[in-house]
Amino acid sequence: MVFSRFPRIGAAIASAVFLVGQSLAQSTNPPAMQPVPLSADQARALGVRFSPVQASANLEVGTHARVVFRPDAQYVVAAPYAGIVPRVIVAVGQTVRRGEALATFASPQLFEASRALTEANSQVNLAQKSLARDKLLFDDGIIANSRLQATEARATEATAMVKARRAELASAGIAFTGAGGEAQLVANRSGVVSEVNAVPGARVDAAAPLFRIVDPNAVELDLLVGRDIPVPSLGDTVDIKPRGATGKVIGIAPTGDGTAGVRVRASLERRGNLRAGENINVTLVLRGATDGSGAPGRVRIPAVALVYWQGVPGVFLATDKGFTFHRVEIDSTDDATAVVRTRLPAGARVAVTGIGALKGILTGDQ
Repeated sequence: MVFSRFPRIGAAIASAVFLVGQSLAQSTNPPAMQPVPLSADQARALGVRFSPVQASANLEVGTHARVVFRPDAQYVVAAPYAGIVPRVIVAVGQTVRRGEALATFASPQLFEASRALTEANSQVNLAQKSLARDKLLFDDGIIANSRLQATEARATEATAMVKARRAELASAGIAFTGAGGEAQLVANRSGVVSEVNAVPGARVDAAAPLFRIVDPNAVELDLLVGRDIPVPSLGDTVDIKPRGATGKVIGIAPTGDGTAGVRVRASLERRGNLRAGENINVTLVLRGATDGSGAPGRVRIPAVALVYWQGVPGVFLATDKGFTFHRVEIDSTDDATAVVRTRLPAGARVAVTGIGALKGILTGDQ
């Protein structure tokens, strides 16, 4: 009603509301990528200097790693039953092959399993003989087909029982050798004996770990990447040239300790002369700004070139007639350099001095 009675006042209020709304939009929205004029003489007078950015397909970052065993590198030989280890055959550091004896083993349950296997073998021999006899009787027409089928079923059941008894002993890692059929614990894989917990004559419980066998070649890298190191991507390269080894990043996970660090796992394509337990210097070869994927790549810039405008990180990028604010995503930063994700044009130059003056010009332009 006021606007209709006083049209000039209403128009003025509406104009003011529009200007306030436009000002609020400028203050809340991210800065626009509009070039700001700046001549060469003005740049020199303000102490502004632009430095070229060397964008490359790869970005190398040095860090540390620990050589660790892969999850499948270790194997534990445990006691299959409660019993006694009369004799230990191998020692720590000894190389063993698959099926090689580690120790002798005695147990009442083992003797019972052996007796059950012998009984099953006897039953299957008897069943096979009965089956052969009934086939002849059936061919001569003396017995019915139903009796032959029953005999065949008993032979099949006896054979299945033998397989089950043998599988039980095989899963227990037991082999019977020698004239007396001495029971021995055997290695289920080749490797190096890294741990011996068996003591000759000592009683052991079922499932007690007795030996640990490791594959010394099955190693990988464990990296703890802090805030000062860019987080790699899956497939990035890990290079250890002095040791003749290279690898690929296969896993990235947060540390879970409340820090900004992440734990990185890398598989080795070439092991070189690395050994488990070593702490080594490695080089992360990260995909840079020209990796051809179309996604923002990483590039290293001087730390002084990094600037915040309205809470948005970026750099002042030189143009043909001046400069513009160019947004970036920060990966890491230290006192000297910053690693950022961005798309930079070819031959890009960023301001490294006179940053305050450029922010003042941009503030006045806004």
